[in-house]
Amino acid sequence: MSNGAGSGPSGVITRTYKAGSIIYFENDKSEYIYILKSGKVVLTSVKLDSGEEVKEEVREGEFFGVKSALGKYPREETAQTLTNTLVLVLTPADFERLVLRNANVVRKMLRVFSNQLRRIVKMERSVLGEGEIVNPDAELFKIGEYYYKVGDTKHAQYAYKRYMEYYADGEKADMAMKRIRAIDAGEPAPDDIGGPDEGPPSAQPQARPVDRGDDFSLDDQGGPSDMIDFDDSSDDRDSRQVASSTALEDEMDDFLSDDTSGGLDDFSLDDAVSGNTPKDLSGAADASFSRGNYTTALDLYQKIISMNRTSSAEDKKLFEKAHFDAGRCYMEMAKPKEALDMFSRILRSFPDSPYMKLAIYHLGLLFESVNQKDKAITYFNKVLNMTPKDKLNSEALTKIKQLQGK
Repeated sequence: MSNGAGSGPSGVITRTYKAGSIIYFENDKSEYIYILKSGKVVLTSVKLDSGEEVKEEVREGEFFGVKSALGKYPREETAQTLTNTLVLVLTPADFERLVLRNANVVRKMLRVFSNQLRRIVKMERSVLGEGEIVNPDAELFKIGEYYYKVGDTKHAQYAYKRYMEYYADGEKADMAMKRIRAIDAGEPAPDDIGGPDEGPPSAQPQARPVDRGDDFSLDDQGGPSDMIDFDDSSDDRDSRQVASSTALEDEMDDFLSDDTSGGLDDFSLDDAVSGNTPKDLSGAADASFSRGNYTTALDLYQKIISMNRTSSAEDKKLFEKAHFDAGRCYMEMAKPKEALDMFSRILRSFPDSPYMKLAIYHLGLLFESVNQKDKAITYFNKVLNMTPKDKLNSEALTKIKQLQGK
């Protein structure tokens, strides 16, 4: 079946198969996990309820044989090649190392498992004689509205993006895209959004706690004099770990880092940098941020900052926006010192910036996240008294009341 094999220092085996070859049969026992690098593979299984044969094509970059290998039970399907095919063969230990070090692997695996789970649920409902959920598109959009209303933008963004994934032509598609762009820009929920009673019950969202000590400080005017140097030893250790890449990661980089297969976790507003202008970089950075790829987004925002292009009004706005969004990236990455630096730069250097109010509000969130309530209230009070009055003023008032226990 295999007409060639090779392995590198990591023990990862590369195998080639001719068209029509069987990689494994149903009920075979094996601990190997496969990744399709090139070619076509089809998985054939039988429905338990009807005996109907089901075929599923594996896309390049996707895993197969994962569940049976990790669960140590026989294969549930037969894997056969449709064309000349190249696969990587991993042991469970290789697979675990790869998952721990490469977020793209996790996304691909979740996409495959999610698709399989949806098929299982659909089959189960069919067997039980149950109909489809009434208006699932409206319910999904309503979930996004609820989370956006209560300030949980991460979950709101997820719901809106899944709406666009499944219902691109739906009644709420235009509004869902509008919400996605608004969240990417750091805008608070509009006044006319549906009330919290229209979504699932949830506790009031709080800023992400970060245990970095009680000496996190910035003077009340936003100046640099009280900035504190944190212990960066943990960050240095993380950097050293990232730098020591394995041979397995090197083997995977050529196609896992360039995911063009699309699907559940690949939806974005702009999936690639189409040029090197601040506008191009900002679009790609925003798309990465909306997907939760904060490291990639931060690199792109930092590149805009390093260009220091402020000659035109558009470039100047993007330059200031990059500072604000870099701060948001650092907050998501639980790095308050770096976030503090970015937001305070806006206060010091761009007093007329359209991002000034948002930066001050996020400074309040930052101090709240390190349990410095008094400083957080100071910054939320600044937002409360700023004009023009908008939704952010109301959000600041809500935060003040929460922190004061009212």
